[in-house]
Amino acid sequence: MHAQPVLTERHEQHQRQQAAGALVALCALGAAGCAAVPGRQQLADGSIRLAWNYQAAFWPLVLCLAAAGLIMIMRPRETRPAAVVAAILGAQVAGHGLVAVRDWFNASGAFGMASHNLATVVTFAAGVAVFGTIATCVTSSTPTAWRPARPGYVVGGALLAVALPLTLGVVSSDADITSLGQYALTYSLPWGAGLASGGWREPGAAVAAVAGSAAVVVAV
Repeated sequence: MHAQPVLTERHEQHQRQQAAGALVALCALGAAGCAAVPGRQQLADGSIRLAWNYQAAFWPLVLCLAAAGLIMIMRPRETRPAAVVAAILGAQVAGHGLVAVRDWFNASGAFGMASHNLATVVTFAAGVAVFGTIATCVTSSTPTAWRPARPGYVVGGALLAVALPLTLGVVSSDADITSLGQYALTYSLPWGAGLASGGWREPGAAVAAVAGSAAVVVAV
């Protein structure tokens, strides 16, 4: 007698997961579309150069974000780990968008850009941040208990979030506050938060997502 309500509940849960996956994929597509809009920089000889202020790693990361969304749609059994991956990559995409907003202002000062073009690319860069944030929010879940089952992941995530920007700053000799902020937004905060989330859910997926993202960044 209880079979029908259980099946109905599972069906509704599957539909919610599919909807979340579709939204993640659409966010990835939206972020890529926003990032593809070029800036028009005027050079000293009067010619116009098209420019994009996104790191090379952004593009494979946003592709992986879309893939995570599609997995959530098509493979119900893999929804939980795919959601963890999407949450981490979405945060990283959002960080790239925030950094791009600053970079466009820097590029405008260095090369000269028409005010309307600067406003356009800054708006689209903010759109990248918004799409990434939505993807992260829709795939994040509230812990059922405040105490993590695996506290080591939380400690490791916190250390990663703080230590990585300082380490990169020292290695690259760019330890100014702007560079440290960029390292934090695009690398350490998404990775640190992602690793910390393994204290509550899907630790294997959290580690794999952080390691895979780091491998992409190093490779490109």
